[in-house]
Amino acid sequence: MGILLVGLAAASIAAALAPLGWPFELIAHFRWQLAAAGIALLLASLGLRKPWMIGLALLSLALQAVPQLLVQRSQAAVPPADCAGTEITVATLNLQFDNPDHSRAIEWLQRNPADIVLLQEVTPAWADAFGRAALPYPYASVTTREDPYGIALLSRWPIAEIRPADFAGDGLPSVVARVLVQERALQIVGLHTHWPLLPGLLDSRDRVLAAAAAEIRKSSNDSVLLGDFNLTPYAPAFARLLEQSGLRDAFGDRLWRPTWQAGLWPVALPIDHVLVPASSCVIRTQVGPSIGSDHRPVLVTLRRS
Repeated sequence: MGILLVGLAAASIAAALAPLGWPFELIAHFRWQLAAAGIALLLASLGLRKPWMIGLALLSLALQAVPQLLVQRSQAAVPPADCAGTEITVATLNLQFDNPDHSRAIEWLQRNPADIVLLQEVTPAWADAFGRAALPYPYASVTTREDPYGIALLSRWPIAEIRPADFAGDGLPSVVARVLVQERALQIVGLHTHWPLLPGLLDSRDRVLAAAAAEIRKSSNDSVLLGDFNLTPYAPAFARLLEQSGLRDAFGDRLWRPTWQAGLWPVALPIDHVLVPASSCVIRTQVGPSIGSDHRPVLVTLRRS
């Protein structure tokens, strides 16, 4: 018990040091898991009546409140009366490039039709499967790769302009598009960043996020930023992204909504995101079921003011 509590306290302190970057940020992503371990060990410590153990457990639990000071949380759940624009539904799906089951992702999209869809980990085989499915997306841009970094944008609305972007200069494609929703432009920025297991990969991810935020800031159109960020809301980089982009998290009012490894609680993390204009109204949010990928699909319906 003592070893477990010392380990938990050390991990909690390391997570609180996430603003220092790697490797502390890696631990900060597992806030909920650390909190659950803290509650379990606190109850055990109370049973043992060991004051120092109780103190370590309480310290560990107190440190889990740090992300609340770092992340801007949205309070809007019901659209105000002035959000009278057209409803727009956007979805992001990380397909998992080596997932052989193409049918489940396609069936989910057929049951949950989105106006704009960002796909990640798009291989030639995935592109062929979507092409045969004849989904109702007359406008599309597809960049296939045999590794996990193919990307595609599908839209029911006309795409007035689209261009690939290499925000970090590391060869990973992102996408920037201007979609005309009833003749009113909406900028879509789609990302799939590196998983930040090493310092260089974390730096690459953060450069992508900063460049995407700058792209949004310089646009005169409302913007939606979505995709697999490989970043949870519990890390300082997420709060920095919100501040730099001027957007807000569509899921900001939900405490727990894992999208990666959602069926395996000890490692489940929310790393797939949809960020929307601060002035927009979020009507509905949904994390979908398993589609055979290690990620769950994410669906957001919003209305612009």
